[in-house]
Amino acid sequence: MKSPKRRQIAVLGGSAIICTPKAYKLAYEVGKEIAKRGMITLTGGGGGVMEAALKGAKEAGGLTLAIIPWGDTSKVNKYADVVVATGMMWSRDSINLNSCDGAILVGGGAGTANEASYGYILDKPLVALKSSGGMAEQLAGHYFDKRHTEKVISVRSPQEAVEKLLEIIRHRSHEPKESSRRRAKYKLL
Repeated sequence: MKSPKRRQIAVLGGSAIICTPKAYKLAYEVGKEIAKRGMITLTGGGGGVMEAALKGAKEAGGLTLAIIPWGDTSKVNKYADVVVATGMMWSRDSINLNSCDGAILVGGGAGTANEASYGYILDKPLVALKSSGGMAEQLAGHYFDKRHTEKVISVRSPQEAVEKLLEIIRHRSHEPKESSRRRAKYKLL
């Protein structure tokens, strides 16, 4: 019998250049929460929020995955267990979102907005830790456009972020295929 696939949760947020100490701490806690539930923590593998989430997951005994923009695996933070070196620079954002079951936004800037946009287009559930500032605060509670097909869910704590995301993922896994296709259709119109 085939064992169920482990959920892969992306943590999206600012690199070391724009990551605040508060966002770093919150991302660390998000990583821990993901690991405590036996899921894989996925990030872009750089510094800042990406490092913090992988560090938290690693210290809680979780498996970590970094999908990096560079072609050299040595350019990844030390908390990544598995590294995928795409050599695609920021185009790798699509791989990150295609590879996850859902994403949590923590702080962030333009790169986080780009990743979240991919998530929207791919119909991935997105939650934003509003208190972390940056792009997460700006997108929390909002739709990406007038079609209103995917709302970025606003949450207040790392624990709530993971719980809410899992609730949405579970609900969608039981949703009839037709509902999923209907959501996708509206995105293309």
